Amino acid sequence: MKKRLVFLLYFIILITSAYNVLSHEDEEQYVLDHSNLYPITQLQAVGYGALIFGILASIMVVFNQKLSETAKKIIYILVVSVISAVTLYLVITTLHLNITSETKGPVHWHADFEIWACDKEIKIKSPKGLSNKQGVDLLHAHDDNRIHVEGVLLDRRAASLGAFFYTIGGSLSDDEIRVPTDESLVSVHNGDKCNELAAKFYVFVNGNLMENPSTYIISPYGTVPPGDRIKFVFTEKPVEQIDTNIRMASNNHKE
Repeated sequence: MKKRLVFLLYFIILITSAYNVLSHEDEEQYVLDHSNLYPITQLQAVGYGALIFGILASIMVVFNQKLSETAKKIIYILVVSVISAVTLYLVITTLHLNITSETKGPVHWHADFEIWACDKEIKIKSPKGLSNKQGVDLLHAHDDNRIHVEGVLLDRRAASLGAFFYTIGGSLSDDEIRVPTDESLVSVHNGDKCNELAAKFYVFVNGNLMENPSTYIISPYGTVPPGDRIKFVFTEKPVEQIDTNIRMASNNHKE
């Protein structure tokens, strides 16, 4: 029975994975969560299991004196089966997720950044709610000018600069940046003006000028340095006059 259950669950996982790959084959997107990878999420599995367990436990408590020994045994078997099924589902999905991920398990990477436009530093929108995150669980900031990559990467592009700006409601390209702030959406593009002069957008990683910055995947380090130091600059100044370094004095980083 257990072998059949394992086979059935694994078969469902494989079919669901294949469906997701085929349905998104022609789309350019960032895989930032695993909610569509399995029939139900792990949290849902725990929730459904807890609900069924609660119902069975309530029946035992309320009707204990009226239940026959056979009925009690059936309820007991159902309780054990539910707990076993949920546990098995969590184990299988976790193992499958880790095995099929590009990183072969969870990661915890960081990169520090600053955004400047016309000599003014731009701060991304402050986080709201209890999560205190700008972005999603896998890719976010904590109002600390630090990109956090925390979790399992099914696709390394989920740790790219383009993905980060996507998660916070902005965008990034080689000639434009859009940044949501507390006041508005700041958008600058090559040719826009700073100090009445045509300006240009640059991205520097560890002091080096980057091409196609949206595709850049942050380095796999938990501390900075050696993790990346990234500076986004929109300015009318020639590239030789740009300070490519970022401040490293912040003590408010959250891990």
